[in-house]
Amino acid sequence: MSDEINIQEMLQFISEVTDPLEIKLAGQAFMEKAPPERAVEFASALSFGNPFYIPNVSEENAAQLAISVHQFAELIMRARVTCHHAEQANILVACAPKSASTFIWGSLTRAAGLPGVSLSAAAMSPQSTSRLGMNLREQETDELALIRNGINGMGYVAQHHIRCTPYLCRQMHLYRIKPIVTYRNYFDTLVSLDDMFLDWRPAENATDLNFFDDGLPSNYVDMDREDRLHLLADRSTVFYIQFYLTWKKCEAMGLVEPLWVSYEKDFQGDKTKLAERIAAFVGGNHIDAAKLAEQFGSTDPDKALRLNKGTVGRGKDIPQSVRDKVHGIFSRYDSEADFSELLKAA
Repeated sequence: MSDEINIQEMLQFISEVTDPLEIKLAGQAFMEKAPPERAVEFASALSFGNPFYIPNVSEENAAQLAISVHQFAELIMRARVTCHHAEQANILVACAPKSASTFIWGSLTRAAGLPGVSLSAAAMSPQSTSRLGMNLREQETDELALIRNGINGMGYVAQHHIRCTPYLCRQMHLYRIKPIVTYRNYFDTLVSLDDMFLDWRPAENATDLNFFDDGLPSNYVDMDREDRLHLLADRSTVFYIQFYLTWKKCEAMGLVEPLWVSYEKDFQGDKTKLAERIAAFVGGNHIDAAKLAEQFGSTDPDKALRLNKGTVGRGKDIPQSVRDKVHGIFSRYDSEADFSELLKAA
Protein backbone atom coordinates (compact mmCIF):
# COMPACT_ATOMS: atom_id res chain seq x y z
CA MET A 1 0.00 0.00 0.00
CA SER A 2 1.48 3.34 -1.04
CA ASP A 3 2.08 6.32 1.23
CA GLU A 4 -0.62 8.23 -0.67
CA ILE A 5 -3.23 5.57 0.09
CA ASN A 6 -2.13 5.44 3.71
CA ILE A 7 -2.44 9.20 3.95
CA GLN A 8 -5.95 9.16 2.49
CA GLU A 9 -7.08 6.46 4.90
CA MET A 10 -5.56 8.32 7.83
CA LEU A 11 -7.15 11.60 6.76
CA GLN A 12 -10.55 9.95 6.58
CA PHE A 13 -10.08 8.52 10.07
CA ILE A 14 -8.62 11.55 11.80
CA SER A 15 -11.07 14.00 10.22
CA GLU A 16 -13.83 12.82 12.57
CA VAL A 17 -11.79 12.20 15.73
CA THR A 18 -12.87 14.60 18.46
CA ASP A 19 -10.85 13.61 21.53
CA PRO A 20 -7.63 15.69 21.70
CA LEU A 21 -5.62 12.84 23.21
CA GLU A 22 -6.77 10.40 20.54
CA ILE A 23 -5.89 12.94 17.84
CA LYS A 24 -2.43 13.34 19.34
CA LEU A 25 -1.73 9.62 19.76
CA ALA A 26 -3.09 8.66 16.35
CA GLY A 27 -1.03 11.40 14.75
CA GLN A 28 2.12 10.35 16.57
CA ALA A 29 1.68 6.71 15.59
CA PHE A 30 1.22 7.67 11.96
CA MET A 31 4.13 10.12 11.91
CA GLU A 32 6.48 7.44 13.26
CA LYS A 33 5.97 5.63 9.94
CA ALA A 34 6.67 8.71 7.84
CA PRO A 35 9.96 8.85 5.91
CA PRO A 36 12.05 11.64 7.51
CA GLU A 37 12.24 13.55 4.23
CA ARG A 38 8.42 13.61 4.05
CA ALA A 39 7.67 14.41 7.69
CA VAL A 40 6.50 17.97 6.99
CA GLU A 41 4.32 16.75 4.12
CA PHE A 42 2.67 14.07 6.27
CA ALA A 43 2.17 16.42 9.24
CA SER A 44 0.66 19.02 6.91
CA ALA A 45 -1.78 16.45 5.57
CA LEU A 46 -2.90 15.49 9.08
CA SER A 47 -3.33 19.15 10.03
CA PHE A 48 -5.41 19.59 6.87
CA GLY A 49 -7.54 16.63 7.90
CA ASN A 50 -8.28 17.75 11.45
CA PRO A 51 -8.19 21.42 12.55
CA PHE A 52 -7.06 20.37 16.04
CA TYR A 53 -4.05 18.28 15.04
CA ILE A 54 -0.62 19.71 15.89
CA PRO A 55 2.52 17.61 15.32
CA ASN A 56 4.56 16.75 18.37
CA VAL A 57 7.75 18.74 17.77
CA SER A 58 10.54 20.11 19.92
CA GLU A 59 10.93 23.81 20.63
CA GLU A 60 13.84 23.85 18.19
CA ASN A 61 11.79 22.29 15.40
CA ALA A 62 8.85 24.56 16.21
CA ALA A 63 11.14 27.55 15.72
CA GLN A 64 12.26 26.16 12.36
CA LEU A 65 8.63 25.75 11.26
CA ALA A 66 7.57 29.21 12.47
CA ILE A 67 6.36 31.81 9.99
CA SER A 68 6.25 35.56 10.39
CA VAL A 69 3.26 37.84 10.03
CA HIS A 70 4.72 39.02 6.72
CA GLN A 71 4.97 35.45 5.41
CA PHE A 72 1.43 34.77 6.55
CA ALA A 73 0.18 37.93 4.83
CA GLU A 74 1.88 36.87 1.59
CA LEU A 75 0.38 33.37 1.77
CA ILE A 76 -3.11 34.78 2.32
CA MET A 77 -2.68 37.20 -0.58
CA ARG A 78 -1.47 34.40 -2.86
CA ALA A 79 -4.35 32.18 -1.76
CA ARG A 80 -6.97 34.86 -2.40
CA VAL A 81 -5.54 35.60 -5.85
CA THR A 82 -5.49 31.89 -6.68
CA CYS A 83 -9.10 31.44 -5.57
CA HIS A 84 -10.31 34.53 -7.41
CA HIS A 85 -8.84 33.33 -10.69
CA ALA A 86 -9.66 29.63 -10.33
CA GLU A 87 -11.91 28.32 -13.09
CA GLN A 88 -14.17 26.09 -11.03
CA ALA A 89 -17.81 25.95 -9.98
CA ASN A 90 -18.27 27.06 -6.38
CA ILE A 91 -21.90 26.69 -5.34
CA LEU A 92 -23.48 27.73 -2.05
CA VAL A 93 -26.95 26.41 -1.27
CA ALA A 94 -28.01 29.08 1.22
CA CYS A 95 -31.03 27.48 2.75
CA ALA A 96 -33.93 28.15 5.02
CA PRO A 97 -34.50 25.07 7.20
CA LYS A 98 -36.30 22.10 5.62
CA SER A 99 -36.48 23.66 2.15
CA ALA A 100 -35.27 20.53 0.27
CA SER A 101 -31.76 22.00 0.37
CA THR A 102 -30.07 18.75 1.37
CA PHE A 103 -31.75 16.97 -1.54
CA ILE A 104 -30.71 19.75 -3.93
CA TRP A 105 -27.17 19.79 -2.49
CA GLY A 106 -26.82 16.02 -2.93
CA SER A 107 -28.25 16.14 -6.44
CA LEU A 108 -25.78 18.85 -7.42
CA THR A 109 -22.78 16.96 -6.07
CA ARG A 110 -23.71 13.83 -7.99
CA ALA A 111 -24.75 15.52 -11.24
CA ALA A 112 -21.67 17.76 -11.39
CA GLY A 113 -19.24 15.32 -9.78
CA LEU A 114 -18.32 17.93 -7.17
CA PRO A 115 -17.45 17.37 -3.52
CA GLY A 116 -19.85 18.47 -0.82
CA VAL A 117 -17.97 20.75 1.56
CA SER A 118 -18.39 22.94 4.61
CA LEU A 119 -17.53 26.62 4.35
CA SER A 120 -17.97 27.18 8.08
CA ALA A 121 -14.89 25.29 9.29
CA ALA A 122 -11.51 24.14 8.04
CA ALA A 123 -12.60 20.51 8.09
CA MET A 124 -12.61 17.66 5.59
CA SER A 125 -16.37 17.45 5.08
CA PRO A 126 -19.76 18.58 6.38
CA GLN A 127 -19.92 15.33 8.34
CA SER A 128 -16.61 16.19 9.99
CA THR A 129 -17.91 19.54 11.21
CA SER A 130 -20.86 17.81 12.85
CA ARG A 131 -18.63 15.21 14.51
CA LEU A 132 -16.32 17.96 15.71
CA GLY A 133 -19.22 19.67 17.49
CA MET A 134 -20.17 22.60 15.26
CA ASN A 135 -23.89 22.02 14.79
CA LEU A 136 -24.99 24.68 17.28
CA ARG A 137 -22.71 27.38 15.89
CA GLU A 138 -23.88 30.04 13.49
CA GLN A 139 -23.02 28.76 10.02
CA GLU A 140 -20.90 31.74 9.07
CA THR A 141 -18.10 31.36 6.55
CA ASP A 142 -14.58 30.57 7.70
CA GLU A 143 -11.93 32.06 5.40
CA LEU A 144 -9.63 29.06 5.78
CA ALA A 145 -12.51 26.92 4.55
CA LEU A 146 -13.13 29.30 1.64
CA ILE A 147 -9.47 29.07 0.67
CA ARG A 148 -8.94 25.32 1.03
CA ASN A 149 -12.03 24.59 -1.06
CA GLY A 150 -11.47 27.47 -3.45
CA ILE A 151 -8.12 26.05 -4.58
CA ASN A 152 -9.13 22.40 -4.81
CA GLY A 153 -9.11 22.49 -8.61
CA MET A 154 -12.59 20.97 -8.87
CA GLY A 155 -15.13 23.28 -7.32
CA TYR A 156 -17.65 22.33 -4.66
CA VAL A 157 -21.20 22.46 -3.37
CA ALA A 158 -21.74 23.83 0.14
CA GLN A 159 -25.00 23.96 2.08
CA HIS A 160 -25.52 26.35 4.97
CA HIS A 161 -28.31 28.02 6.94
CA ILE A 162 -26.63 31.38 6.49
CA ARG A 163 -27.97 34.91 6.52
CA CYS A 164 -26.65 37.30 3.91
CA THR A 165 -24.59 40.36 4.81
CA PRO A 166 -22.60 42.90 2.80
CA TYR A 167 -19.47 41.16 4.12
CA LEU A 168 -20.63 37.76 2.84
CA CYS A 169 -21.48 39.31 -0.52
CA ARG A 170 -17.93 40.61 -0.83
CA GLN A 171 -16.57 37.20 0.12
CA MET A 172 -18.75 35.52 -2.50
CA HIS A 173 -17.44 37.93 -5.13
CA LEU A 174 -13.81 37.39 -4.12
CA TYR A 175 -14.13 33.60 -3.96
CA ARG A 176 -16.44 33.40 -7.00
CA ILE A 177 -19.31 31.68 -5.22
CA LYS A 178 -22.73 31.25 -6.82
CA PRO A 179 -25.53 31.34 -4.19
CA ILE A 180 -28.75 29.38 -4.60
CA VAL A 181 -31.28 30.50 -1.97
CA THR A 182 -33.93 27.95 -1.00
CA TYR A 183 -37.01 28.79 1.08
CA ARG A 184 -40.35 27.29 2.08
CA ASN A 185 -43.72 28.04 3.66
CA TYR A 186 -42.88 28.67 7.30
CA PHE A 187 -45.70 26.62 8.85
CA ASP A 188 -44.72 23.60 6.77
CA THR A 189 -41.16 24.22 7.92
CA LEU A 190 -42.11 24.05 11.60
CA VAL A 191 -43.83 20.68 11.17
CA SER A 192 -40.90 19.29 9.20
CA LEU A 193 -38.42 20.53 11.80
CA ASP A 194 -40.41 18.84 14.54
CA ASP A 195 -40.37 15.57 12.62
CA MET A 196 -36.63 15.80 12.11
CA PHE A 197 -35.85 16.46 15.77
CA LEU A 198 -38.15 13.67 16.92
CA ASP A 199 -36.45 11.33 14.48
CA TRP A 200 -32.85 12.00 15.43
CA ARG A 201 -33.18 12.66 19.17
CA PRO A 202 -32.86 9.62 21.45
CA ALA A 203 -36.12 8.51 23.03
CA GLU A 204 -34.38 8.39 26.40
CA ASN A 205 -31.07 9.09 28.09
CA ALA A 206 -30.28 12.22 26.10
CA THR A 207 -26.81 13.52 26.97
CA ASP A 208 -25.21 16.95 27.08
CA LEU A 209 -23.69 16.19 23.68
CA ASN A 210 -27.18 15.88 22.20
CA PHE A 211 -27.82 19.47 23.27
CA PHE A 212 -24.98 20.64 21.03
CA ASP A 213 -26.71 19.07 18.03
CA ASP A 214 -29.83 21.22 18.20
CA GLY A 215 -29.98 23.24 21.44
CA LEU A 216 -33.26 21.62 22.48
CA PRO A 217 -34.18 20.41 25.99
CA SER A 218 -33.45 16.79 26.83
CA ASN A 219 -37.17 16.03 27.26
CA TYR A 220 -38.12 17.35 23.81
CA VAL A 221 -39.48 14.01 22.59
CA ASP A 222 -41.76 13.79 25.65
CA MET A 223 -43.25 17.25 25.27
CA ASP A 224 -46.77 17.83 24.00
CA ARG A 225 -46.83 18.59 20.25
CA GLU A 226 -48.24 22.07 20.76
CA ASP A 227 -45.50 22.85 23.29
CA ARG A 228 -42.85 21.57 20.89
CA LEU A 229 -44.15 23.77 18.09
CA HIS A 230 -44.25 26.79 20.42
CA LEU A 231 -40.63 26.10 21.32
CA LEU A 232 -39.62 25.83 17.67
CA ALA A 233 -41.51 29.02 16.83
CA ASP A 234 -39.75 30.85 19.68
CA ARG A 235 -36.40 29.53 18.51
CA SER A 236 -36.63 29.77 14.75
CA THR A 237 -39.05 32.46 13.59
CA VAL A 238 -36.82 35.52 13.90
CA PHE A 239 -33.95 33.65 12.25
CA TYR A 240 -36.19 32.69 9.33
CA ILE A 241 -37.34 36.28 8.90
CA GLN A 242 -33.77 37.57 9.03
CA PHE A 243 -32.61 34.88 6.61
CA TYR A 244 -35.25 35.89 4.06
CA LEU A 245 -34.82 39.63 4.55
CA THR A 246 -31.03 39.69 4.42
CA TRP A 247 -30.91 37.92 1.07
CA LYS A 248 -33.70 40.12 -0.31
CA LYS A 249 -32.11 43.33 0.94
CA CYS A 250 -28.60 42.50 -0.28
CA GLU A 251 -30.09 41.62 -3.66
CA ALA A 252 -32.01 44.92 -3.76
CA MET A 253 -28.79 46.78 -2.89
CA GLY A 254 -27.08 45.19 -5.89
CA LEU A 255 -24.61 43.28 -3.73
CA VAL A 256 -25.59 39.78 -4.83
CA GLU A 257 -27.58 38.06 -7.56
CA PRO A 258 -28.81 34.79 -6.06
CA LEU A 259 -30.94 32.16 -7.70
CA TRP A 260 -34.15 31.86 -5.67
CA VAL A 261 -35.68 28.39 -5.36
CA SER A 262 -39.13 28.07 -3.80
CA TYR A 263 -40.01 24.71 -2.28
CA GLU A 264 -43.61 25.04 -3.42
CA LYS A 265 -43.27 26.67 -6.85
CA ASP A 266 -39.94 25.28 -8.02
CA PHE A 267 -39.01 22.12 -6.16
CA GLN A 268 -42.57 20.77 -6.16
CA GLY A 269 -43.07 22.06 -9.70
CA ASP A 270 -41.34 21.14 -12.94
CA LYS A 271 -37.97 19.74 -11.85
CA THR A 272 -36.67 19.73 -15.42
CA LYS A 273 -37.17 23.49 -15.56
CA LEU A 274 -35.57 23.83 -12.13
CA ALA A 275 -32.55 21.85 -13.30
CA GLU A 276 -32.28 24.05 -16.39
CA ARG A 277 -32.45 27.22 -14.28
CA ILE A 278 -29.74 25.97 -11.92
CA ALA A 279 -27.48 24.81 -14.77
CA ALA A 280 -27.82 28.17 -16.52
CA PHE A 281 -27.06 29.97 -13.25
CA VAL A 282 -24.00 27.89 -12.39
CA GLY A 283 -22.80 27.60 -15.99
CA GLY A 284 -23.54 24.90 -18.51
CA ASN A 285 -19.84 24.09 -18.75
CA HIS A 286 -19.91 23.06 -15.08
CA ILE A 287 -23.15 21.11 -14.81
CA ASP A 288 -25.39 19.29 -17.27
CA ALA A 289 -29.07 20.17 -16.86
CA ALA A 290 -30.22 16.72 -18.00
CA LYS A 291 -28.02 14.97 -15.43
CA LEU A 292 -29.30 17.28 -12.70
CA ALA A 293 -32.92 16.68 -13.73
CA GLU A 294 -32.25 12.95 -13.58
CA GLN A 295 -30.98 13.33 -10.02
CA PHE A 296 -34.01 15.43 -9.07
CA GLY A 297 -36.25 12.67 -10.38
CA SER A 298 -34.50 9.90 -8.47
CA THR A 299 -36.64 7.85 -6.10
CA ASP A 300 -33.65 5.99 -4.66
CA PRO A 301 -34.03 6.25 -0.86
CA ASP A 302 -30.25 6.31 -0.47
CA LYS A 303 -30.21 9.53 -2.48
CA ALA A 304 -33.18 11.17 -0.77
CA LEU A 305 -30.98 12.82 1.87
CA ARG A 306 -33.50 14.03 4.43
CA LEU A 307 -36.24 14.94 1.98
CA ASN A 308 -38.65 13.91 4.77
CA LYS A 309 -42.28 13.84 3.58
CA GLY A 310 -41.59 16.02 0.55
CA THR A 311 -45.11 17.48 0.46
CA VAL A 312 -46.81 20.87 0.60
CA GLY A 313 -49.38 21.84 3.23
CA ARG A 314 -47.96 19.98 6.22
CA GLY A 315 -48.52 23.02 8.42
CA LYS A 316 -52.27 23.26 7.90
CA ASP A 317 -52.98 21.54 11.23
CA ILE A 318 -50.65 23.68 13.34
CA PRO A 319 -52.50 24.77 16.50
CA GLN A 320 -54.00 28.24 16.33
CA SER A 321 -51.97 29.40 19.34
CA VAL A 322 -48.74 28.65 17.49
CA ARG A 323 -50.07 30.19 14.29
CA ASP A 324 -50.98 33.39 16.17
CA LYS A 325 -47.51 33.56 17.70
CA VAL A 326 -45.84 33.21 14.31
CA HIS A 327 -48.06 35.84 12.70
CA GLY A 328 -47.37 38.18 15.62
CA ILE A 329 -43.60 37.89 15.19
CA PHE A 330 -43.76 38.29 11.42
CA SER A 331 -46.08 41.32 11.75
CA ARG A 332 -43.33 43.30 13.48
CA TYR A 333 -41.39 43.14 10.22
CA ASP A 334 -44.33 44.01 7.94
CA SER A 335 -42.69 47.28 6.92
CA GLU A 336 -39.68 45.39 5.57
CA ALA A 337 -41.19 42.96 3.06
CA ASP A 338 -44.22 41.04 1.87
CA PHE A 339 -44.21 37.69 3.68
CA SER A 340 -47.42 36.31 2.22
CA GLU A 341 -45.57 33.62 0.28
CA LEU A 342 -44.08 32.31 3.52
CA LEU A 343 -47.28 32.42 5.56
CA LYS A 344 -50.11 31.63 3.19
CA ALA A 345 -52.39 28.74 4.10
CA ALA A 346 -51.97 25.48 2.23
